[in-house]
Amino acid sequence: MRLLFDITSAIDYNVSVMRYLFYDVECSNCFNGEGKICSFGYVITDEEFNVLEKRDIVMNPASRFYLRRKEGRPEIELAYSEEYFRSQPKFDKFYEEIKNLLEEPDQIVMGHSILNDVKHLAYQCKRYKFPCINYRFGDSQLIYKKFVQNGSGSQVGLARICEEFDIQPEHLHRSDDDAWATMEFVRKICAQKHVSLYRLLSDNPECTGEIDNFEITMNGVSVTRSKRFLQRLLEEYVKTLRPAQGGELEGKRFCMSRKFERDNADLCGYFAKKCFELGGRYTRNAMRCNVLVMADDEPCTREKAIRADAKFCKRVTFITLEQFEQTLHITEEEKPVAAEFSLDKVVSLPAVAYGKPLKFTIGDRAKKEKATQTGGEGGEGGEKKKKKRRKRKKSASGTPDKAQTE
Repeated sequence: MRLLFDITSAIDYNVSVMRYLFYDVECSNCFNGEGKICSFGYVITDEEFNVLEKRDIVMNPASRFYLRRKEGRPEIELAYSEEYFRSQPKFDKFYEEIKNLLEEPDQIVMGHSILNDVKHLAYQCKRYKFPCINYRFGDSQLIYKKFVQNGSGSQVGLARICEEFDIQPEHLHRSDDDAWATMEFVRKICAQKHVSLYRLLSDNPECTGEIDNFEITMNGVSVTRSKRFLQRLLEEYVKTLRPAQGGELEGKRFCMSRKFERDNADLCGYFAKKCFELGGRYTRNAMRCNVLVMADDEPCTREKAIRADAKFCKRVTFITLEQFEQTLHITEEEKPVAAEFSLDKVVSLPAVAYGKPLKFTIGDRAKKEKATQTGGEGGEGGEKKKKKRRKRKKSASGTPDKAQTE
């Protein structure tokens, strides 16, 4: 496995000067798991952690602000007002600057729980149709887990680490201050271990990652397509399918065991396609199926739920994965095709906000506003119709109009 931060590379490429860049982003919302960045803060230091530059790039997220968290936790307080964010340029004005910062050679990029920031930044590039910003990075949260929690325990936020290590940023959730706090924590860990940051990451590759052409890896393992993301893709794909009329599986509704479906979403997408082609259906709701495919080593929650209902259980047929493949007429020659099936190529997730599909994307809304300004169909005529409707509604409510009073 290739080490993302290999000490020998410093010797091979005669790297004499190394700088560290710590960054953090804040988002106006993360609907659909996609962060709309409203600030990108960074701190640049030399190898001795002397601060060379500190800056907060504030931008208009071009999206709604929704800063609520789970029950029992206070709402996130950003460092600036919503009006100030709205008054700033959008991400496209800062893309080149951020790209040059992160792709600087002979540099280590660090962040706290940086995987989220990497994903949000990648989403912004896709959102504005820019090429991916490619760089390697280290995660201070994983460093904390390795050296403070001894490799176990839950994820720890930056605020708690600041308290524990007596780090006092001016304002948490101000990007450049969060980046500075991350730098201070990493500096103290390196001082405790008497190693440079380069050596620390080289000896602990599990704390490192890389993004290359939107493919994100942690310690060489891809994390771009999460299981949760694939489950949502599978659900959307099944909605697009229609059963063939008069097929041999007409009336059959198949459901896979839970763990197998979670671990093999792409393959289950292929199974779903075959089911519908043969006249059957595929469902992810165990209580709506009449055939359950038992592909797990142990009974899954879906199987347990069905067997717990004695009346419903009598109407369900239980089959193995091998029997399911035979039912779908999947031959040995076809299995490589099934293994290469990718949900990304056949379906994309709809834009959502607050858990509901959006009627308009940013682009659609901009087109509508432009048509209104140029006097299109939605221009003055639309305004007149709205006024007329309001007048009729007012008259119907019992309020006398002008003609009646005269």
